[in-house]
Amino acid sequence: MKKTTRKQKIRNLEFQLKEFKRTRKIAAQRKHFRFSKKKFSCLTESVVEISAPKEFGLIKQETRDILLSFLSSIKSHLEKGDKVNISFNDTQFLLPCGTLWATAKIEYLNNKHPNKLSCTYPKNEVVHQLFQHIGLLEKLGKSTRKMEINAENVKHWHYVSGKSTDDVSKFKTLLHSFSLAEDTRTGLFESMSEAVTNTIHWAYKDDQPKEWRMFAQYTNGKLTVAICDLGMGIPCSLKEKPELKEYLSSLIHKAKNKRDTSLIEVAVESNRSKTRLPHRGKGLKDMLELVKNGTVGGFSIYSNKGAFDYNAANRKEFGKDFKSAINGTIIQWQLSVESNHEQ
Repeated sequence: MKKTTRKQKIRNLEFQLKEFKRTRKIAAQRKHFRFSKKKFSCLTESVVEISAPKEFGLIKQETRDILLSFLSSIKSHLEKGDKVNISFNDTQFLLPCGTLWATAKIEYLNNKHPNKLSCTYPKNEVVHQLFQHIGLLEKLGKSTRKMEINAENVKHWHYVSGKSTDDVSKFKTLLHSFSLAEDTRTGLFESMSEAVTNTIHWAYKDDQPKEWRMFAQYTNGKLTVAICDLGMGIPCSLKEKPELKEYLSSLIHKAKNKRDTSLIEVAVESNRSKTRLPHRGKGLKDMLELVKNGTVGGFSIYSNKGAFDYNAANRKEFGKDFKSAINGTIIQWQLSVESNHEQ
């Protein structure tokens, strides 16, 4: 066997060193690629698709929970930095209060997280018409389709929103578009203005954006109005008033499981002998009186976990507490109004 010379040993060592450096370089490149790929994945925003519920409603506990869970899921993913695509494929029923509430929440989240929310076109034609009619699809990035708004339960609805008491002029203009008697129109405007004023002054804390939204419909001699805000809710706003602390503490003690509903009843003051508090405002009470003057329609309030409802047909009122809170307030009233035949 031929003996390896010193010169050959040096060449072999140089070759091994060169191979070692080449292997290290390849390994480093692969490691960098893996790191870059991971980093790219972290920087890329994932898109989460969330299906909207079949029914937008707040009256039944089950549908209420599903709607609130849907909205909470959207909020949670947006706060994580995800993009969210709302699928309206399964949505079929849109009740005024639930729809107004969902629209308000979606618009709020869309404004807070710009360019993060999108949606699919609804498969249900009535749902598609309404979301297009109120501008929700456009706000979520969908181009307006050339669809005629002809559904009877859609075309009469009007959607108005504002951020101050000055914006009440929007529904003043709206009321003038309805064929109503002047005294009826004046009474409605005063009640609606009072509702908005209460929202601006009491519903929101100083650092919160003060917004209100309204659905209104006038058809077949019946006017339906729903106003909502995303503030602290009537039960919480009442507790902020020092003159009510003593009374409210005893009320809560007597009605532990009906706290929010009991507080809403105080705000409505449907029975003055119940509270004997002369300083209470007349906004909600005036709205209720508008309905009580007729035999058609009703008056409802949903705030946090509580609900109050008056039915004009049987002249009965009742309260209900839900397990889940909407964190805000919706006021809805429907009444038969006198037409102005001169218009």
